Amino acid sequence: MGRYRRDDATFVVGVVSVAHFLSHVFLLAYPPLFPLLAAEFDASTAQLGLLVTAIYVPQLLLQLPFGEVVDRIGAKWVLVSGLALTSLSIGGSGFATSYWTLLGFAFASGIGQSVFHPADYALLGAVTTPDNEGIGFSAHTFGGYAGFAAAPLVVGNVGLAVSWNHALVGAGVVGAVVAVGIALTTDSVHARQVAERPGDSASETLRQMVGFVKQSDLLLVFVFYLISMMALVGLQSFTTVLAADAYGFSESTANTLLTVHLACTAVGVVAGGPLADLASFRRVVVGMFVLSAAGVGVLVLGVSSASFAVALAALSLTGFLFGLALPSRDKFANSVADPDAVGKSFGFFFTGLSVGAVVSPTLLGIVIDVWSAPSAFVVVGALLVVAASVVVAATYATAEP
Repeated sequence: MGRYRRDDATFVVGVVSVAHFLSHVFLLAYPPLFPLLAAEFDASTAQLGLLVTAIYVPQLLLQLPFGEVVDRIGAKWVLVSGLALTSLSIGGSGFATSYWTLLGFAFASGIGQSVFHPADYALLGAVTTPDNEGIGFSAHTFGGYAGFAAAPLVVGNVGLAVSWNHALVGAGVVGAVVAVGIALTTDSVHARQVAERPGDSASETLRQMVGFVKQSDLLLVFVFYLISMMALVGLQSFTTVLAADAYGFSESTANTLLTVHLACTAVGVVAGGPLADLASFRRVVVGMFVLSAAGVGVLVLGVSSASFAVALAALSLTGFLFGLALPSRDKFANSVADPDAVGKSFGFFFTGLSVGAVVSPTLLGIVIDVWSAPSAFVVVGALLVVAASVVVAATYATAEP
């Protein structure tokens, strides 16, 4: 089958983007089915939330080790294995007969999810150049946003129309078919690069990993991903709370505003790909993050007017500007990543992202409970400015213009 395999950049970027799409569908496979799962298993809200936590916990622990695996054997088969595992886990959830079985499948899915970022970025790096990698990162990120959008529409609606079992099994089958397709049609473009590098012993690898995470430039990117993800998750998690509690809008209107914000972010991601290749990606990140912080400031100040137009404009602009920065964010990270350890580098960076995603809802939720929703968004704006400052610090640390 080797002669049928594709290794051109467009094909590989497309494959990686489809895999990222499915990854994000599976990340949100359970929440649209929460009412049905609660009724089926007599589960509390806390137990339902634990299903999502169970998916993210393995990613906190395993992205860096899987990055090391990617750098040793290549990215293709790691990606195929991870997609197959998370697909079979989500599909297997449809056969669960108890809550604890369902929780076990969720945890197994999280193990599979841990491979995506290290493998994806290694494959993207293998087929793109500095002249077009921004577009590749844009397609990859857009695939993830599209997956988040598709999960409630597809999985949720199938669950309501047929059953939660069919929704999960169907999603798992689709993922498994795609995993087989990737295995049969995609060349091992990253493994060819790995084969050209000298190997290390296990003890050398352990010492290298300890030294790896202590590098100041890599630590700065880790911190940047952590802080920027805290801001992003804050916007996505509490926009409806701000709109309903502070602006006084109905739940329907609040959800509409969140949908518009996410849609504008996706549009920004598409536009941000060419921008990352044409402009200074560091300046794009810093500029767009600072402007996004200003948009959040307008959103907070608009509370006094309770104006729908102000909220709509601020959330639309903030979403678009943040999305515009995301391909440049990844290009910035790629510029700092170790060329011989791309998988490990991005595994480390996205561990920071996962930490931010886990920490942010709790911290900002406390701010809302103790003070107010607008206060939490002041924190979000401050996080964006701090993240921009980290990029400036990283620029000086790497001594690059």
